[in-house]
Amino acid sequence: MSRSADILSLAGEAAVIARYGKIRFANAAAQNILGGSCVGKATKAVFGPEFAAAQAGSFIAGLRIGGKNYIVRMARVDEEQLIFLSCPDPGLALLNDSFICFIRNTLMNMNISVSKIRDRAEKAGDTDTLESAAVLTRNYYRLRRLIGNASMVMELTRDQLPISCTELNLSQLCRSYIQTASFFLPDIQFGGDLGRDLCCPGDATLVGLLLTNLLSNCLLHAKGCTRINVNLTDAGEGVLLAVSDNGCGIESEQLHTVFDRYKYGYDLSSPNVGVGLGLTVAQHVAQLHGGTLLLESRPGSGTSVRASFYRRSAMADRLRAPSCDTPDYLHLTLVGLADCLPASCFSEHYMD
Repeated sequence: MSRSADILSLAGEAAVIARYGKIRFANAAAQNILGGSCVGKATKAVFGPEFAAAQAGSFIAGLRIGGKNYIVRMARVDEEQLIFLSCPDPGLALLNDSFICFIRNTLMNMNISVSKIRDRAEKAGDTDTLESAAVLTRNYYRLRRLIGNASMVMELTRDQLPISCTELNLSQLCRSYIQTASFFLPDIQFGGDLGRDLCCPGDATLVGLLLTNLLSNCLLHAKGCTRINVNLTDAGEGVLLAVSDNGCGIESEQLHTVFDRYKYGYDLSSPNVGVGLGLTVAQHVAQLHGGTLLLESRPGSGTSVRASFYRRSAMADRLRAPSCDTPDYLHLTLVGLADCLPASCFSEHYMD
C-alpha cells in the first residue's frame, strides 16, 4: 500500500487511488458508495469514459453513481490519481412551490408596471426614465433566471422535472445561441467549431439552459475573459459540447465548490455575479441526457467545461415529434445572460 493509501484509509471522505487506468485502493467510505468489489476495476467502468480520458492534472465532475449524484474531484500525484467523492449540498428547505409561485407572480406584476412606465416615458421623450426602466427590466430578467434555475434544481431533487425530448440538431441550436450572444456582446470574441448537423436526443429548452449557464459562467467569473470557444465533437456514441474561456481560471482551493449550489461564485464584495446555481443546473442537464459535466481549470489559463450527450440514453426512449415553433432565441438569451448583459440590452428597442 502506498503512503497516499495509508493516509486516505483514515479519511472520513470517500477516496480512491487509481493507477494506469485501474482502481488500486478505495477506503471504507468509497467502498460504501462504489461497492466492495470496486478495487481492481477499470476507472472507465466505474466513473465513465469522459472522466477516465481527462488529461488535466486536476478537475472536478458531477457524476451519477448508483442512482445518486456525487461531486467527484481528481488530483494527480506522480503516477497516481487521487479521486474524492462527496455528496452535493442538499439545498435550502425554504425553497418550495409556494415560495416560487409567489416570486413569479410578483415578477409578472413588476414587468407589467415597468412596461407601462416605459410606454409613458417613450411618449414623453423622457430619456432618464427610459434608462431607469431598462435597469428595472434587466433586474426582472435576472430574477427570472435565478428563480428558473432554483425551480429546476428543486424539481430535479424531487424527480418531477418535465422533459420534452426530440431529435435535436445541436449544431443549429448552439449556433443560434452563439449568434444572439455575440450580437449583445460585441466585445467578446466567440470562436470554435460547431460541426455540421450533429444530432442527439434531448430537450431543447434544457440544452439551451445548459449552454447559457456555461456562457454566463465565463462572462461572470472568468475575469479578463475576451474570448469564448464553443465546440461540438462527434464522439461516436454521443456528442461532446465544450465551452472554454481565456479568463483568470479557478484557484485550486475553490475548485471543489464549483458544483455546490448557493456557494460557488457568490462574493459579498461582488454581489452582482449570481448565487452559484449555474453549474449545478448544467451538471443535472448533462446527467439527464445520460452524460457527464466535467470542469478543468488552471489559474491564469482559463476554464473549460465539457458536457456529453449520448445518443442511446433513457431520454431516447421518450422521443416525440419536434415542434414547428422556432424558439425565441432573443428572449431566451436575455434571460440566460441577464447577469452579464448591460442594462442597455434591456431598453425599449429590444423589448419591442
